[in-house]
Amino acid sequence: MRQVVIYPGEDGYWVAECPSLLGCISQGKTRQEAVTNIKEADEDDQVVEIVSMANNDIDHLSDLVSQHPKASRFEIAEPGTPIPAGERIEFAVRDRLIPKYTNPPSLNRILKKGCEDGEGIKVMQLQLPDLGYYSGPIDGNFGRGTDGAVKDFQARVFGIAEADGKVGPRTWKSLFSKAFPDTPVPQHPEGPADKNYLRLTKTNRRDERGLIVLELAYFKNGKFQGSIPACSGIRGKQHFRKGKDNRSKSMEPLPEGRWYVGDMLWADGKDNYTGHIWKRGLGPVKIYLDYKQPGTTQRTFIEIHLDWNRKHSPGTAGCVGIHTVVGFKKLATWLRDTDPRDLFVDWGLGTCPDP
Repeated sequence: MRQVVIYPGEDGYWVAECPSLLGCISQGKTRQEAVTNIKEADEDDQVVEIVSMANNDIDHLSDLVSQHPKASRFEIAEPGTPIPAGERIEFAVRDRLIPKYTNPPSLNRILKKGCEDGEGIKVMQLQLPDLGYYSGPIDGNFGRGTDGAVKDFQARVFGIAEADGKVGPRTWKSLFSKAFPDTPVPQHPEGPADKNYLRLTKTNRRDERGLIVLELAYFKNGKFQGSIPACSGIRGKQHFRKGKDNRSKSMEPLPEGRWYVGDMLWADGKDNYTGHIWKRGLGPVKIYLDYKQPGTTQRTFIEIHLDWNRKHSPGTAGCVGIHTVVGFKKLATWLRDTDPRDLFVDWGLGTCPDP
């Protein structure tokens, strides 16, 4: 993560500067103006991307800047300044699906690295994977992996400055509560009344890892039932293509079209998210996808699985990566509800068949 420094300028403006990127400096009349409506320009002053930030969190600005290490300059639009025409990308951290608890567990002491409270630590270790922060053993040991996961969670919720790895009442409450606001659910067209299926679309949002946020939705009898956030492809390869244009081993998102949804395959027993995994990038469960139409594609070995390696290598080789265990659990309930076998991947390119 690159450091971004914000400080008052001599003329009364706030200045935002990234020391590790030559020429990355801009200003605004307030701190908020200094971290919103960011424009990225190349050396010829040609705007290549227009990004709007959802809030004025300095950590999020640092995440955004770090995604463009080769950019020669970033500009911040002042109030009233005309912004060039073009698609705007909303920069937002990954959505977190927080399970709701009617009787959340209580905490009687501070938990930190090296402490001895096996049961309390196990409860926390079981919750952290659901939120997308931990993939280690559930052993009641507050070791290096658990410490790192707690700090990541705290940085996401409270900011990097407060990520000390110590779990007190405030962190514990956030672990077991609806800590983040719901993302607005877009309108979904109804399908045939006798059809049950999944639909994958892209949003205009990009997460802190540089991946376009995808929406995987479930339709029962043609009516929208719910959705979960997902990703596909790797950072720097977020190019969405038709089946015939998508090349093998491109590391791009899976191509547009209709896909057949296979069975859930578990590495260590049904609904076991904490046991053995298929391999590091896949996690404990996977679902094979088979491209059906239109025409053919070079892409093969595409699956739905958890974005298991998200911390060190976020994204997938082209598979559909579900952000969190909570999200995959929701997907599992849909598959067991009506056994939908069709996944319609619609990137807006005009080649996805109707359900």
